[in-house]
Amino acid sequence: MKKLITPFTILTLLVLFMIINESLDKKSVQLISPLLSKEKVLAENLWFPSGILGVQTDEPSITANAALFIDSKTGQALFSKNSNSKLPIASLVKVMTALIALEHKGMDDQYEVSQKAADMEPDKMLLIAEEKLTLKELLYGIFLISANDAAEVLAEETTGNRKEFIELMNKKAKQLGMEDSYFVNPTGLDEDSNNSYSTAYDLAILTRYLIRHFPEVVEISETPHIYLPITQDHQDYDMYTGINLITTYPGVVGFKTGYTPEAGLTLITLAQKDGHEVIGVLLGSQSRRDEARELLDYSFKKLGL
Repeated sequence: MKKLITPFTILTLLVLFMIINESLDKKSVQLISPLLSKEKVLAENLWFPSGILGVQTDEPSITANAALFIDSKTGQALFSKNSNSKLPIASLVKVMTALIALEHKGMDDQYEVSQKAADMEPDKMLLIAEEKLTLKELLYGIFLISANDAAEVLAEETTGNRKEFIELMNKKAKQLGMEDSYFVNPTGLDEDSNNSYSTAYDLAILTRYLIRHFPEVVEISETPHIYLPITQDHQDYDMYTGINLITTYPGVVGFKTGYTPEAGLTLITLAQKDGHEVIGVLLGSQSRRDEARELLDYSFKKLGL
């Protein structure tokens, strides 16, 4: 005797089919690569400085309000002073500005200069409104002469919205684990009521992340002099680095200087020697060049070099 298929059985089978189909759809969505769907992929930072030191009996005495020198490969602290103190950092802000631009644009992508950016003071490339320069050309201005006009161009043009760009700077800081940093503009210039701040610890994280993901920036920052010839898009530019250690301390390959009346002299330095790499940060120094040299000697000595 044949069994009849009841309406209840049909309904049950239909529900099961819908559940299985929905499950398969979810799995297929999860298998789609973000790269294939053209979504921006933000890498996580899994590296943090370690072994932050107290006062050592043999360590140099420095005027800087805060400092941190580390082995960039192991993260081991070689020298530290108030490394978690929140302080104004002046143009070291531009390291984050460069990172956000590089995560969204290619080196050969062009940026158009606005009148507002061209009017930026005091350190500048002397950009002219309506000129067009590539990201790489603007980065030379940022790392060699700390050009505020170039930084403003990146903030205005990278996403087309300056406010959004600054929001991305702060979101990236949180993503990297820079818990004691805040950015109010792309230049590091002092504002009337609110200023950017960070710590030596956070800036070491930022610098290491940038040079690992965009090593071409090291080549830019270690350039002592660059001449950009005139093109149909822009005038010529002749720039010399403001990082004296590049030419006076063997192994130094950049990285960034800064100064405002509130922040004092600030510096991130990057030095390589016998397979070792040291990232050094100085905030609020009265003699950043001499102190950076002394702390690099001290750091390499601790590494047995």
